[in-house]
Amino acid sequence: MKTKYLLILLFCNLYSFSQTEGDYKEDEIVHINVSQTQDKLHGYPNYSDINEKAIEWYNKATNIIYTDTDLAVKYYLSAIKIDLKFVQAYDNIGKIYRMLEEYDLSIKYYKKSIEIFPNGDVAHGNLALVYKLQDKFEDAINEYKKVIEIQPNSPEGYYGIAGIYLYQEVNELELALINAKKALDIYINNPPNYIGDSYAQVGLIYYYLGNNAKAKTYIQIAKEKYIENNFEQVFKDTFPSSMLIELSIE
Repeated sequence: MKTKYLLILLFCNLYSFSQTEGDYKEDEIVHINVSQTQDKLHGYPNYSDINEKAIEWYNKATNIIYTDTDLAVKYYLSAIKIDLKFVQAYDNIGKIYRMLEEYDLSIKYYKKSIEIFPNGDVAHGNLALVYKLQDKFEDAINEYKKVIEIQPNSPEGYYGIAGIYLYQEVNELELALINAKKALDIYINNPPNYIGDSYAQVGLIYYYLGNNAKAKTYIQIAKEKYIENNFEQVFKDTFPSSMLIELSIE
């Protein structure tokens, strides 16, 4: 089988390449207003009656989540002290500890979020990512399966499972392809700005299966989608020039 090239880069770029609005919702950080609806806080229970002081602490933490993680954790904990069921605060503490690679603490807060709100696909998806980072692939797959169970019409669980099967050094490429194509089919119906990742995932799987013709088709589309959404650098960092030359992709 052809040597895999920095696969971890492709399958983490939704989580770490950019933290701008429109990123994959598992990593989305939002400010909360008392008037926000459940639709705006997808994957969470309705907090229309949440304590306003708790929201103030939450928003203060959110403003500095990337610049002062220690203080952000303190602010989120202040919000939780006021409202013990503040799921978003638990999720964001889990995110902070994941960024700091303190995975046990990250898992602790994601599990607390799930304990409060078992149908939180956001927490399940992020917990899967942490397990993946720890090479606990079976646990990660189980969490992604819960995401699919909770949100059957969402692509993230399928995309995550495909990434694990492709990332592992085992012969699971056919399972990777099934899940990757399922994810892509769903993404196509409501394409996000990072849809290039999904085309790239399918293309890479075909490449490692030895089907260069289909690999070229999907990777070429991926390139177009990356450029269209101003993620051309992601494409350049994901695919080595030797692969693109082999596939005759300019």
